[in-house]
Amino acid sequence: MSGLLLAVAVAAAAYVPLLQPGDTVPAIPLVTQSARPFSFADLRGSAVVVSFIYTRCPDPRMCPLTSSKFARLQSELRGKPVQLVEITLDPAYDSPRVLRNYGRGFGADPARWTLATGAEGSIDELAARFGVASRWTTPSTLVHTESVIVLDRANRLADSVDGNAWTPEQIRDLALRASGATPSFITRASLWLGAAVQSCSGGRGSITGLEGLALIAVLVAASLTWFIRSTFAERPLP
Repeated sequence: MSGLLLAVAVAAAAYVPLLQPGDTVPAIPLVTQSARPFSFADLRGSAVVVSFIYTRCPDPRMCPLTSSKFARLQSELRGKPVQLVEITLDPAYDSPRVLRNYGRGFGADPARWTLATGAEGSIDELAARFGVASRWTTPSTLVHTESVIVLDRANRLADSVDGNAWTPEQIRDLALRASGATPSFITRASLWLGAAVQSCSGGRGSITGLEGLALIAVLVAASLTWFIRSTFAERPLP
């Protein structure tokens, strides 16, 4: 019986509740690529896009691809109240210096894009709360689940997308919504067109900002043509 009680106690101690939409992210202490103390509480007032990576990832379709998409997000969300955070799953290797050099390779601006490490227990708790599981298969290869998480300006879980097939445009849309920012007419139209393309393609398609502007221009030109023709069309004589 004592062995069973011990097993139950260990399981209870290891249990970490999964964050649900609307839950606030705990202020677990981390360290940035600039070796400064950091927690999600520091980012209150901004929406936050979060993902988990590790710098030794050998598969270009996994962590490097996620960071490339974050670079695109950094560009597309410039001037918006949105912060980007990537958390390493390999804190023993990914020191602030390693993360800083990794971030430079993707053009990470430390003022807008945080790469965080910390104590192993802190990393494990955050990963578990966000539903990210990982397992070492070799001393340098880590297999882990992929997801991107969006927090609102009050540090609450707003949205999450599992897997690595998400597009920067898709997450840009979710982040803008979570930030409460009022996008311009052009941006709203571009986002609407992007959502329409996603819907018509079963979620497999997306458009870039330039493509969205081109579609808007075509729609505006077509509307003007219809207006001119309907207004000034030659009417038959009585």
